[in-house]
Amino acid sequence: MKKAFTLIELLVVIAIIAILAAILFPVFAQAKEAAKKTTYIANMKQTGTASQIYMADVDDLFPLAYMVRPEDQSWATGIVTPTPANVVNLAPWNTVDRIAASGAFWANSMQPYMKNYNMLEMPGAPQLQTPGDVFTAGVSPAKMGIVMNGYLNGYNATAVVNNSVVPAFWHIQKLNYVGRGISSPALNCPGTGVTPSCTFNPGGDPSAGSGGVTTQYIVYDFTNTVWQYGGRRAVVSRTDSSSKSVPCGTAVGPAFVGWSGKLQDPYASVLATGAPDGLWDCDATFDDQQAGSYWCYFRPDRTQ
Repeated sequence: MKKAFTLIELLVVIAIIAILAAILFPVFAQAKEAAKKTTYIANMKQTGTASQIYMADVDDLFPLAYMVRPEDQSWATGIVTPTPANVVNLAPWNTVDRIAASGAFWANSMQPYMKNYNMLEMPGAPQLQTPGDVFTAGVSPAKMGIVMNGYLNGYNATAVVNNSVVPAFWHIQKLNYVGRGISSPALNCPGTGVTPSCTFNPGGDPSAGSGGVTTQYIVYDFTNTVWQYGGRRAVVSRTDSSSKSVPCGTAVGPAFVGWSGKLQDPYASVLATGAPDGLWDCDATFDDQQAGSYWCYFRPDRTQ
């Protein structure tokens, strides 16, 4: 006579399986997030390395953080620029002049040294796209999870005071912008005609006509979180190409990162959702917020 499991025995087995699943599933989820984080750190490292090779060919100058509009020779700071340069099939972006101008944008100009737009992606992040964008057939839009520090626009690498702390590439928020890239923070460089200067100036405005406004605080929106892959942290690549996870958005409003911590966290505060809320501005003394103030965390002349 065959002996069958009793109902109680079956229920015990099911209960054990349920308990094991409850224990293991979070571990699997954490392992998956850790793998994404590792991939993203590797992407940041490769991007930083590509920038080093690029600079070796252009007299130690960082790539352009912004394109120059061909119509009036003005800097398109704060503009999401097509990546690749010919991916947006809409006027004025699909004209020969605009495609050439977009090609000078850092994510495009560095491609000969990267060979792949895929390394600019933030694994597992949500996607955002400009409404109405139409992409060119046969051209794959890049998923731009990496953002350049706009203070390094054409900046001489030898002028960076401490390469092991100044961010060259970061993320702004946890998302991938499809088909377009940006640089943030951005220098305030008005003016048209023959392309005016647009360079970080430790003691004052980045260009003539700035009117005392040195910088633009640029985020994608005020809903997406700045936190990545568990904890209040994010991945950053320094100007020496070293890449690691660092504190980011550690203070949730109404709390804020104190003045003494202005170089330890990109954001002075974030919303409860982790979305951006505030920052600290510093002048060249790093002691107050007088003329020549820029977002402290990203200044090329920071020492620590």
